[in-house]
Amino acid sequence: MGARRASVTAVAAVAGTVLLVSLLVTWAASIGPDAVLRGAGPATHRASVTPTRTATPSGTPTAARSSRPPQQRPAGHHPVVGALLGVLLVVVVVALAGLLMLVLRRLWEAWTLRRRPPPEPEQADFDAIETPRRLAAEMVRDAARQRELLEEGDPRNAIVAAWHRFEEQAAEAGLRRRPWETSAEFTLRVLDLVDADSAQVARLAALFREARFSEHALGEPARAEALAALDAVHAGLQAVAGARR
Repeated sequence: MGARRASVTAVAAVAGTVLLVSLLVTWAASIGPDAVLRGAGPATHRASVTPTRTATPSGTPTAARSSRPPQQRPAGHHPVVGALLGVLLVVVVVALAGLLMLVLRRLWEAWTLRRRPPPEPEQADFDAIETPRRLAAEMVRDAARQRELLEEGDPRNAIVAAWHRFEEQAAEAGLRRRPWETSAEFTLRVLDLVDADSAQVARLAALFREARFSEHALGEPARAEALAALDAVHAGLQAVAGARR
């Protein structure tokens, strides 16, 4: 509240200064620089010229013509100085307007920062101590269902479903795939996090790529090989989960 009041006071001061300087410079330009510096001074009395009558040769009196001085430009009127004062007025107004805009911009930024919601807490990294334990426990708990997926249906689809099950297990443990990761990269990183048998993981990954991207038929030998690799991974996970309890 104090910062807001100070900002409003600063804006009012800048606006008042702009108005005051504009009035002063306009006044100075209108009356001339000499009048500003020394004032108008006391008014001088001018002697009135009374026409005198003179006799003409015919004897008729006539008024004598009085000589008047030519009209002169008032003292203190300098066109160049007036132009300079006009330029000065423009410069001062532009500068003060810029200062006013700067103050308003700072006020807007402060107001925006106050209304901005607090940043959300960052998701725990994979290296957190509890993450591997939770993930290994979830994989062990879901091992039977993952094996059932591998035993059901066509071997190609079964291998793909069993591999994707690792990603679902990670989601159940509270982990999410990073934006730049593919599904396969995420699964490999999850298995590396729980210290899964790297040789068996490599076998499963190769079978998944073959099932996912190849066009030739996959038979029961491929399913049997995948089941053996998955059982080995599950056995290692049980040991890891038991050791981390």
